[in-house]
Amino acid sequence: MNLLDGRFDAFKALYPSASQATFPEDYKNFAIEEFRRFHSIGGTILESILPLEQKVGERLYSHILLRSIFENYFWLIYIFDGQNEIVCRDRFNEYMNGFKNEYYKLHNEAALPHKDQLVLPDAAWRTLRAPDVRSLLTRLTTIRGEKLDYLYFVYRITSFDTHGKTMKVLFNNAFKQDCNFPVMKVKEAINLIADSYVALWGSLGG
Repeated sequence: MNLLDGRFDAFKALYPSASQATFPEDYKNFAIEEFRRFHSIGGTILESILPLEQKVGERLYSHILLRSIFENYFWLIYIFDGQNEIVCRDRFNEYMNGFKNEYYKLHNEAALPHKDQLVLPDAAWRTLRAPDVRSLLTRLTTIRGEKLDYLYFVYRITSFDTHGKTMKVLFNNAFKQDCNFPVMKVKEAINLIADSYVALWGSLGG
């Protein structure tokens, strides 16, 4: 069976052009860089990880990698859901507020060694905030007008996998029984993201 079907094939077809694009606006270049990440991670999951996981149990690798592409996907759809360039730019600035705050917290960890290797952040970044994923998804639609708040469930399930919390022994020990913890439809999720990115590339003039 060919796993590289659906909209990921369409995304792969446009990727050579999209991956080389540059724009004056950083919020658009953010999209291009995330296209590159998604092409690599999504393609790896479909071509290599999912066939491998048939032997070891689906979710061991694919859920972790899927989690790594979800958050920027949510943000890109939110940014480009803006009605004009001013709104898109403002929403990208919301993302940057979160980036700056996270970097500030990283740099200011008391026990963090080798701080001299990090660029010193602006002290004002300490108070910056961005919407968390849950609140972001409540106001989010795809370019095709679909509500995406239901994806918070998917995001949290894959987050559990990312932190190694879905091992059977843990559930059996906690609940004293087998638990049917959900397995995501990974291929469908990748095609959903690809579908949105194909439409997004079209909105960028591709």
